[in-house]
Amino acid sequence: MMSEWTKLSKNEKDTALEIHEKAIVIESSIVPKLRDDSFFKRAKTGGVTAINATMLMPWDDFRRAIERTAYYYMWMNTYKDKIILAETAKDIERAKKEGKPSIIFGPQNTDMIENKLYLLDVFHKLGIRIIQLTYNENNLVGAGCVEKVDPGLSMFGHAVVEEMNRLGIVVDLSHCGVNTTNDAIEASKDPVVFTHTGPRDRYDHFRNKYDSQIKAVAETEGVTSLTAFRTCIARGYGIPATFEDLLDCIDWVVNLVGVDHVGFGTDFEEDHHEVAEDGWRPDGRPIIMRGLSPEEAMRIYSGGQPREQVGIRLDFNSIEHFPRLTMGLVHRGYSESDILKILGGNYMRVFKKVWGK
Repeated sequence: MMSEWTKLSKNEKDTALEIHEKAIVIESSIVPKLRDDSFFKRAKTGGVTAINATMLMPWDDFRRAIERTAYYYMWMNTYKDKIILAETAKDIERAKKEGKPSIIFGPQNTDMIENKLYLLDVFHKLGIRIIQLTYNENNLVGAGCVEKVDPGLSMFGHAVVEEMNRLGIVVDLSHCGVNTTNDAIEASKDPVVFTHTGPRDRYDHFRNKYDSQIKAVAETEGVTSLTAFRTCIARGYGIPATFEDLLDCIDWVVNLVGVDHVGFGTDFEEDHHEVAEDGWRPDGRPIIMRGLSPEEAMRIYSGGQPREQVGIRLDFNSIEHFPRLTMGLVHRGYSESDILKILGGNYMRVFKKVWGK
């Protein structure tokens, strides 16, 4: 079956590409491959202005997190004329103007601050501007989305949210458990986001968010980003995801809360974070949850889906393919102004509010 982005007329395709060229395009969740300069080619081909990079492993403690952050700075210093670290909304606007990609530091867990609230200030000074409160497991802040018991946001978690609001760090709840998610939405004085998820009322996957939660995030003036991670957007267990499923998920959230609260975060894994076939990462640690067998870890990670089907097919599996998303939105009848919001405008609103202009 042909994907919708291939069905446009030449005039429609030209229109889509013109819109994409105008847009500030924000990839709100990716594990980028930054071992050489190939990232810049992919970003340029995809017209990507900023990526929210998962630049730490979920289980990194303070020392390991500092080492990984130092690696990112080493890489950026190597290519300092080609990339911009996004610490303010103006940095992203400058990246668009100069035709360079920008990178947002956005780890997917709070383990790196251990039990020390003041370490948030250290990581803020190092450039981190988005933090997901929990990964899939429990931590000192709250519960992850695969835990059987979710008591909600802890006392420490409330303090973490308050400090993130004070410092200007966006609160990301993508992998948080249901009660922890709800508590954090209520606790935050700033907009909160789901940088990569799917609608759970459409497909009941543990990583997805209920309509009530998507609405609650919109009420904070936040954003729900739809992911291209196939286990979250399929129509059911064992059913391969398609490009149309991705567009259907975008339609779902737009119909639920309006176009002002929708974004896009692929959750693509480009680097060594890629899961090994036996359920263990190359550094010998289990892929997600410590203490589980490789088989159980793999089952939970994939949602029971075959590992080779984690991506959406070969026609949408890289940031190079972002123009195809714009083409798909044009095919679905979205206006230019709506597409500009989905591609990045909505996140720019959040960033200006939380980070400052």
